[in-house]
Amino acid sequence: MLIYDDTFVAAMTATTQEATALGARAYGSEHLLLGLLRADDHLTQQVVRACPGLTVPAVRDAVRGAVDDAPHLARLGLAADDPAVTAPAAGQGGRLRVKHTPELQSASNQASVKWAHLRRAHALPKERTASSAVLWLAVLEPSARAPRLLEAMGIDPDGVRAAVLSALVPAGAGVVTWPTEAPVGPVMRLVHALFERTNIAR
Repeated sequence: MLIYDDTFVAAMTATTQEATALGARAYGSEHLLLGLLRADDHLTQQVVRACPGLTVPAVRDAVRGAVDDAPHLARLGLAADDPAVTAPAAGQGGRLRVKHTPELQSASNQASVKWAHLRRAHALPKERTASSAVLWLAVLEPSARAPRLLEAMGIDPDGVRAAVLSALVPAGAGVVTWPTEAPVGPVMRLVHALFERTNIAR
C-alpha cells in the first residue's frame, strides 16, 4: 500500500483550493503546479531558488491569462479574457467536483513509471512514502499542460525538472537523467496508485 506523506497531502489540498478559486470544473497540471508552489515544502523551496521566476502570483496570472493558449485563441479571433474562454460551464457555478483532468492522469501515469524505474535502478532514493517529488515530476511531463504554461512564461520546464531531480539526490551525486519514455515492462501497481481513488473528469 502506497503511503502519502504530509508534503503530498498539503500539495493536493492546495491544488483543490486553487482550482476551485479559478472556477475550474476539475484540476489539471496547472492547478497542481500552483498547489505545489503554495504548499511551499522544502523541495519546492529548493526548486524555486533554482528557478526564481516560478512564483504563485506569476503562475496564477499565467493560468488566468491562458498565456499558453493565447496564440491559438488569437487565430480563432478570441482573447484569453473572452467570457466564452474563461466562464465556467453552465450549471457548474465554478464548483470543483474533486476530479482531475485526463491530461493530468496521463502525465501522472507516465511520471510514476519513470520514477519507479529510476528508484529500481538506484538512481533515486527508495523512499517508503510518496512525497511532493512525485507530483513535481508529474507536473513536468511533456504531455501535461504545465510545461507549455512554463514555456510561455519564459521558464524552461527541463530546467525545473533538473532542479527537482538534483534536490532528490545527495549533494555531490551525479545528475539523474529523466527518461524520455516510460520503460516497457510488466504492469505496475504504482502507475495508477497516485490517483486511483479520484474520478477522471469527462
